[in-house]
Amino acid sequence: MKPKPVQIKPVVLIIVVMVLTAVSPAAAREIFTNKLGMNFVLIPAGSFVMGSPKSEKGRNWNETQHRVTITKSFYMGETEVTQGQWNRLVSPNPSAHKMGKNYPVDSVSWNDAVAFIGFLNKFEGTKKYRLPTEAEWEYACRAGRDQALVLGPVTTFSCNEPEPALIDTAWYCYNSGLAGPARDFKPHPVKLLKPNPWGLYDMQGNVQEWVQDACEWRSILKGRVGVITRTYVDNIRDPLETKGDHRVIRGGGWYQNSKYQRAAYRSYYKPIARRNSLGFRVVKMR
Repeated sequence: MKPKPVQIKPVVLIIVVMVLTAVSPAAAREIFTNKLGMNFVLIPAGSFVMGSPKSEKGRNWNETQHRVTITKSFYMGETEVTQGQWNRLVSPNPSAHKMGKNYPVDSVSWNDAVAFIGFLNKFEGTKKYRLPTEAEWEYACRAGRDQALVLGPVTTFSCNEPEPALIDTAWYCYNSGLAGPARDFKPHPVKLLKPNPWGLYDMQGNVQEWVQDACEWRSILKGRVGVITRTYVDNIRDPLETKGDHRVIRGGGWYQNSKYQRAAYRSYYKPIARRNSLGFRVVKMR
């Protein structure tokens, strides 16, 4: 992946806007817009319960609930990185679904995502851009809520009937392929559906998202397979796992059902893996 010349006129770097949503109509959000035209929403520092309760439908064994504190506010990408943003900074576009500049970039490895962020830091003359940590991702996804799908519980794993808490906010197997046209599974342009209460789009559904954390994937002692980190302990602050030869991914994909769209759901790939459902979003430190 080689950088290509970019000529972009300067834009106002920081603006404050009112993000008006059906979920939180009066919420005022600070939005940072960089020179590439990427919008970032200010996420406040705070504490939350990460993971899922044992009663949650679709829960996995590695989602132990624990208290996490995010000590510093940060800017979270309003959307997944789009193909238009990718094309303006680096080339070629790796996406399997080359359908337009507003579609999320897909088929990027963790290494590709980190390389893009390196180019972005160089372009902006900073070192503040990076992937979100796993804890930051779930904290931003939940947006102060504690339900499986942010806007409600999981009620069905079926792709043949709508999930009430997803249908207006996430592209998943029901509305990304079965609802119309039939069996035409694919991602969709960002910002077509409603954002979460903190003004972030497609945190659940569309493409899955790489995060910064490393992980192991198999427990020999427990005989279980899945994301394994040392960070799922109570009262931890700003967790980041650096041990392991795999990388964590969060957020379900356009082809998956409600189980995989849950805020607590965790999965993994090797950092060289590329899938047509894999993308990422970027964090900017304050």
